[in-house]
Order: sequence, then C-alpha cells, then structure tokens
Amino acid sequence: MAEIIKLTGVEITLNATANLVSSATALKVTNANTTTVTVLTIVPSAGANTTTTLLASSSILLQKAADAKIASSLTNSVTASPIAFT
Repeated sequence: MAEIIKLTGVEITLNATANLVSSATALKVTNANTTTVTVLTIVPSAGANTTTTLLASSSILLQKAADAKIASSLTNSVTASPIAFT
C-alpha cells in the first residue's frame, strides 16, 4: 500500500444521486454515521452496476473508472474525496 495519500480535489457528500467525484479514479470514501451502514453503488458508463457495503464509522480506499459514478444509500454522513498515491 502507498505510504502517502494525496488529496486531489474537494471532498463531497454522497447521496442517492450518482456523482463522478471530479472524474477521479481513486477515492477515499468515509461513512461518518455511527450506527448505520451504507450501500455504495458504482455506476459505470456501460455495463452493470456494482455495490459494496461500507460499515458505520469507517472508510475505504476505492478504485473506479474515471467515467464511473458513485452513489450512497445514505443521504448524508457519507463523503468521498479524490485521492492519489505516491
């Protein structure tokens, strides 16, 4: 795993409306909700959607295609930041 994670854009709040998150291919996604899990849905420009569950009070590093969008089943508390590794 990379030793340094660089923020490359503005953190945004995810919700049910899928978002490109600055066309980033690498994201840090955080669920700040202390009790509720969220289902993240990756919506590619072509092909089938994929999903994963993000536990309460946790974060993940996620890779996606630049033209793929991401959505959250929670309407607040879930944020995404575009990142890069060095």
